[in-house]
Amino acid sequence: MDHAKIARTLAASRIPGTARVAWSQGLFRVRHALDREGRPLLLCRTGGSLDLALAPSDVAVVLTVAGEAGRVWISGWTQALDGLSARAAALEFALANPLSDLLDVGRGFCLHRVDVAEVRLEHGCALTDVDIDDYVSAVSEPVT
Repeated sequence: MDHAKIARTLAASRIPGTARVAWSQGLFRVRHALDREGRPLLLCRTGGSLDLALAPSDVAVVLTVAGEAGRVWISGWTQALDGLSARAAALEFALANPLSDLLDVGRGFCLHRVDVAEVRLEHGCALTDVDIDDYVSAVSEPVT
């Protein structure tokens, strides 16, 4: 069983995730996608509660995505994207999860990228730490 592939497939899905942000109360529902390197991109309303919780950059966050194949937790540090990097990330996001709000990145919506520090997968009855290099190199199954 390829835990890295399952984790990457869950993370790449269009299933809405939840984000837990350091020093913030509660969970935030979040729309997300992965860039080519498997780093989650989080789409937020500019000035919304999640955007404010993630500002400034370098805030610890855990993205959780649960589906039929299990549950994946991806933890890492956030970086707010702007300018050309936000535009490039919006294009990558749209390839995986085409949302109309991506057209307003920089004008009401923003993107934060998570630099992955740890990946954990719950599959069946087992909880597994997934090697970061295996996760990055894994190819996800086609997802919707």
